[in-house]
Amino acid sequence: MRKKLITLFILLFTCGLTKAQVTITASSFPNIGDVFINHNDSMASWIIVDAPAANQTWNYATLNNHYNDTITVVSVASTPNGAAFPTADLAAKQGDGYIYMDKTATECDFIGASGSQMGSAVLNIHYTTPMIVAKDGITYNSNYNFVNSFLLELSGTDVGFSLADSVRIHSDTYVSKIADSWGSVISPIGAFPCLRIMERDSAIQVIDVKFFGSWTLAYISQTNVNVSYSFMDNLNIDAIVQLNMDSTSSTVGSAAYRQSWPLGINDKLNPSLFTLFPNPSSNNNIHLLIGGLPADKYVVQLFDMTGRQINSAIYSINQTAVTDINYSALQLCDGNYIAVVSTSENKILQSLKFEVVK
Repeated sequence: MRKKLITLFILLFTCGLTKAQVTITASSFPNIGDVFINHNDSMASWIIVDAPAANQTWNYATLNNHYNDTITVVSVASTPNGAAFPTADLAAKQGDGYIYMDKTATECDFIGASGSQMGSAVLNIHYTTPMIVAKDGITYNSNYNFVNSFLLELSGTDVGFSLADSVRIHSDTYVSKIADSWGSVISPIGAFPCLRIMERDSAIQVIDVKFFGSWTLAYISQTNVNVSYSFMDNLNIDAIVQLNMDSTSSTVGSAAYRQSWPLGINDKLNPSLFTLFPNPSSNNNIHLLIGGLPADKYVVQLFDMTGRQINSAIYSINQTAVTDINYSALQLCDGNYIAVVSTSENKILQSLKFEVVK
């Protein structure tokens, strides 16, 4: 019953929402400290993708939350392999991996990635042609195309193929984007004016393998076509709702909706969120963000990996704001630490592990 009432409220709210065409501008480009959380629905085949049209209402209020992805925008210098990307302005951390970005007044591009993406090897992938994430001035019927490419050569053991001396990966992704519709989209957290952007990616990957000093070209060759629909506003580059089509491009295979702080860490509330950034951290740049808890006093303790308590403090958390706890003044040594957030009755709500690297 509660879910039905929430859905009804959202529908009533939407009836009073004035629709207007959205123009995506450079104000949506990311900044250090932005935290994006996406709730993923892995069973979204019930969604029917409407034909392109203007002045539409799309209702995805009943999307499920099967798992979350968290992306934190950090400085390049705070990342473990930032020096390998000297032209990058920003980095985005997701799990143990990083994406590096080049941001100008008119465009935001992904220029490379770093992380343990194959086996246990830490790879730095430099895109020979960038991936355009956002452009200034995108409105209804805007469209653009680009090719995102990289070439990567690794040892066979790096990719778990011990029989090979080396493996060379050629990747070219042909991307076409068009803002094919505009209107209002309803997600589980509200209703928003938006553009719908249809994206078609045709990815061609060719893998050459060297056996006993001799290359076998195109040992593996594959082509994949991926289609997605992103419902975008002008707050950030993270979609309000994203629909990912399956391999047939005719049925929605998965979906996601955002819950984020698009305007910076203190401008939007994210219920029950705990995050540390950057991670790994330098000893003069460590932030613990806490948001969405019922207004009360909470205990936040910091421990090293031996269990020794480094710091303990009580904070009055306000449900309508984000508390930013800065550990920079502690001048922590290199190593791993755990921050523990508890209620005043000593009930542990969350523990977060982070690393300090000077």
